[in-house]
Amino acid sequence: MLSLLISLLLAFLIGWVSQRMGMCLVNATGLLLRRRPTLFVSLISCGLFGLLLAPFYRLFGVSQPLFVPDVGYGSLVGGGLLFGIASVLNDGCSVGTLTKLASGNLSKAFTIVGWVVGIVLWYHLNMLTEHKTLQMPTISSHQYWLTIVIVLMALLFLIRVHGDKHLVLSSMLLGALTSALYTFEPLWTPSVFFYNLSQMFWASGDSSLTSQRVAVFVMLLVGMLSYTLHRRTFNYQRFEWRVAGKHLLAGVLMGIGASMMLGGNDSQILLVFPTMTWVGAVPLGAIVLGMLVGIGVKQVRGRIRETRS
Repeated sequence: MLSLLISLLLAFLIGWVSQRMGMCLVNATGLLLRRRPTLFVSLISCGLFGLLLAPFYRLFGVSQPLFVPDVGYGSLVGGGLLFGIASVLNDGCSVGTLTKLASGNLSKAFTIVGWVVGIVLWYHLNMLTEHKTLQMPTISSHQYWLTIVIVLMALLFLIRVHGDKHLVLSSMLLGALTSALYTFEPLWTPSVFFYNLSQMFWASGDSSLTSQRVAVFVMLLVGMLSYTLHRRTFNYQRFEWRVAGKHLLAGVLMGIGASMMLGGNDSQILLVFPTMTWVGAVPLGAIVLGMLVGIGVKQVRGRIRETRS
């Protein structure tokens, strides 16, 4: 019972901090293009900040569930590009979808539905890679030093460029909270939750979607909603089928992309990229590249419309 209560508290705090931070890789990439890199570097650094606490958890015999996707480079790159482009179409990544859903954009619920449909579709096409990964239970000393250097450089970079200290502190806090939650609930991330939710459609008797995991996911949303209500920024957006259809399509593509690289951008940032391996950096790099392409296409279309009008 104590473990469940701690997990729920951590999920609530993660939701609160994510909403306060404006955690969305799509928005962060857009700001990066406008020479405002603070949010982008803060998000990318979240997993690295959490990684620094690994030696502390090891004292209690607990290791972080870091992994390297056991799939080919083609699947990693293709999945990352598709996920990135679809995230721009959706106007939100995995966590960004939830933060905007909690802010009153109820059409984002169709993104989740589409995500599940995409995974199920990919499975029935016999193209769903088995969820097997190369476990990384320990991290070598040189990786720790490299991580520390990267974190310090990120801190100095962020503070020097814009002096946005609250984003840096939020990123460090978010990294600590997420790594702590992994010790109690290793499968808490939204993209993994969506994957296990989709498993119910082909392996109903073998689902790892427990009541505790559902409670943690709900508490994550409660934390996001609570911050929105606290700041009085909740803004209900009128439901439109056209918008919902767009989010549904984007969700399908995001689900397929996440299936190809074994996890959405949340898992890539928090579990894969912190392994400090080349393979671990490829999917996240492909996601960012896909977002850059998607944002570029969006900007070109906007300019064309302006010239026509």
